[in-house]
Amino acid sequence: MSLGEILEKINLEKVTAEIDLDKVSARARVYKKGQVESAKNRLEGLYIDYKNEVLKRAIFIMVTGDKSEEFAGIAEEEYKCFKVDGKIFYKEIVDQLSLDLYHNKNINAPILDVVGNVLEGKMKGLDVTSYPSLSFNAKYSRVIKTRKEMVETVKEAVNDTVGGEVVGYDALERVSKEAVNKNYSKELVPILIYNKDEDFITGICDSIRVINPKVVRIAAGNTETNINALATLDEVNAEQVGKALKTIAENA
Repeated sequence: MSLGEILEKINLEKVTAEIDLDKVSARARVYKKGQVESAKNRLEGLYIDYKNEVLKRAIFIMVTGDKSEEFAGIAEEEYKCFKVDGKIFYKEIVDQLSLDLYHNKNINAPILDVVGNVLEGKMKGLDVTSYPSLSFNAKYSRVIKTRKEMVETVKEAVNDTVGGEVVGYDALERVSKEAVNKNYSKELVPILIYNKDEDFITGICDSIRVINPKVVRIAAGNTETNINALATLDEVNAEQVGKALKTIAENA
């Protein structure tokens, strides 16, 4: 099915799934409750169908450089792309950890076990049911002073164990939810993953190709390394962003 066909079914099921049972007569409530539950179950399946179709049509645009955030903002506002902070997955894991767990403490196996528990919940939310469990490595042993340092440690451990493709799965989940709400049904789905950390962005490109081969790099503004980009922007403005996105679409 196309994205449009799936959306038609989603919107049809929503009519039933969103019935306010408090406004239904007591006599009809049991029957209507069954209808609502069935519609919700069908919606879950349709959402997975939609997400799978988004993945088929997606192109992952990996943006780094000191103007990467500006590029992402323009691409979203002016050209209807979908943007995701490349490190948001790791940040949200750390947000679920107590500061007392890691602040001014040396990372060890028990701390990583707690991270692994949070990771399990995150992976279930991405519909990823099988992946390697986090395991402690001596190279993670360091005293954590700030949240940012903990994010970097979590990123390192997750990418070593699960793989950088988790960023792609996370972006796919976020974009699919947003796209459903926007009734998005176009043939191409531009998923823009951005971060100023050049080593991080370039390092996860091959991992994301595991789930979708359409992965391109963009250098936005100044970069400290040669990231082998499809497009390099010295200036980041609507015109230049548009030209870069056009080049990507033509090569998709």
